[in-house]
Amino acid sequence: MDDAAVRARREQNLAAARTDARGIAPSIRNFAQAIDRQRQAVEHVPVLAASRAGLFEAARALDAAEVAAIAMTVDDPAAEVPMFARAAQAVSVPVLRCDLLLEEFQVYESRAAGADAVLLHARFLPGEQLERLCGAARATHMAACVACDTPDEVQRAAAARAVVVALARPGEALFAAVPRRVLVLALDAVAAVRGRADALLDDSIGSAPDPAAAFRIALERD
Repeated sequence: MDDAAVRARREQNLAAARTDARGIAPSIRNFAQAIDRQRQAVEHVPVLAASRAGLFEAARALDAAEVAAIAMTVDDPAAEVPMFARAAQAVSVPVLRCDLLLEEFQVYESRAAGADAVLLHARFLPGEQLERLCGAARATHMAACVACDTPDEVQRAAAARAVVVALARPGEALFAAVPRRVLVLALDAVAAVRGRADALLDDSIGSAPDPAAAFRIALERD
């Protein structure tokens, strides 16, 4: 994520409709529980683009392959949130929305579309913003996953009661800062250290021509 991506998302947010949080049903699929392998193994969570051709078939095939959870990214919310919603409804496993979320209404938008967890970036949510968005996730029974680049950000995530900390790189100081009961989601294969990370957001599986086959190959390789 760079400054250009943040500016583009803020412009999209200015034109976006606001979801009424009062009518949103809470999540009943537990993302944190799904990826919790007690760090005996690293759970692969395939990342699908909501704009992908054959999204629904890919999501259903991954569900049938017994993935623990699925992640999806939204590039153009106006066009792709409905596709996200259809795919989320088609599967039985928890769904994580993992594109750039900067405002509270996006958390409610995600839940209304069927998300069971959201990825938040601590560096883009200064001050009380991180705590507010984590609180919105909890209010809808979603898991708040917070991407952190520094030990200080890990501490902010813990203070905001995030149930999952997402790390893009390994590092003893980062791992040591994660509270014992908080799960670790690796954002990159380099950070998916066995015994330290619970799950990996796997773009390579989600972008494969046959994600379900790629997922089975990853399991065999592990």
